[in-house]
Amino acid sequence: MIEIANWKTFEKQYNFEESVYNYVRKSLELISQSTLKEEVFCSFAFNCSAYNGYVLLSLDTDMLNRERKYYPPDWTYEVVEDYVLELRDLGTLLYEPIEDAYHSIVKDLEDQYKFDDFTNGFLTSLRRVMVRIERENLLSQYLKVTPELWTLVTEIDADEEEEESLLQEERTRSMEV
Repeated sequence: MIEIANWKTFEKQYNFEESVYNYVRKSLELISQSTLKEEVFCSFAFNCSAYNGYVLLSLDTDMLNRERKYYPPDWTYEVVEDYVLELRDLGTLLYEPIEDAYHSIVKDLEDQYKFDDFTNGFLTSLRRVMVRIERENLLSQYLKVTPELWTLVTEIDADEEEEESLLQEERTRSMEV
């Protein structure tokens, strides 16, 4: 077994970014076949925890929520898995093993540098996945979306403006490559 001493090793062993992307793609496919298929979505988020390693998908249909600065807790579908129950099985199969492995490492880290490496790596990787989703117009391939789709990678009680800025930095970085 490979010792997982840092985020890069974890990301490589679990193919984290590609695994999350595939999980999202398959989730969107299930959503497109669900009772939500006629909804028009204006916002999509990874509502996540860099400590626990979970990634919840959030969708919103209220276009005014962005102006109100309302984030996933106030969205129409804060936890899409609560509305499309098949997503729970998909998550159990495709993402939960990664989440469990991640949390089993992070929960016991006493070294602040290593803790920051994992949690920052986790969030940066999620931002990369979100940028890929945007670039490939993945949501519009499966769902009805507004032209100005708002996307986020957000944690509970985080500074949302900072999170939006970090996602924008990742968008800029991806265009330079």
